[in-house]
Amino acid sequence: MAIVIGSDFGYTVLAVVGITLQCFVTAMGVNGARKKYNINYPDNGGGRYSDKVSDEDWVAFNNIKRTSDNYLEQVGMVLVALVLAGLYQPKLAASFGATYMLGRFAYAYGYVAGGADKRIYGAPIMGVSFLALVITAGYNAVTTTILA
Repeated sequence: MAIVIGSDFGYTVLAVVGITLQCFVTAMGVNGARKKYNINYPDNGGGRYSDKVSDEDWVAFNNIKRTSDNYLEQVGMVLVALVLAGLYQPKLAASFGATYMLGRFAYAYGYVAGGADKRIYGAPIMGVSFLALVITAGYNAVTTTILA
């Protein structure tokens, strides 16, 4: 079976763009936190500059930094799974991508506002959405090759 990229793939592209922009905005939040808490480059929150801030500010900065780092750790896998799933089922993949974005927002909001324990509200949503993308991509790959 040949993959034909139809106009519905635009939904997948919108999800890719949304996730990419959300990741960018999350990273920009770290820049704002650097200025607010006076933690300059190259300090990642555990170095010379962070020694000069209060414990409360250090925790606040690192919560913001971890939301960005966690996004960067996952965004490659998510985008690959999203595009691969979207080649076969673009609207379904885009819906999983949008759900991932909502989970990512809840994760970041909880982490920044309430600390590491509050990230739990978004983490399961992100995990299930990512797993759904991987399963969708894998299912379609198997049914169009091995089982074809």
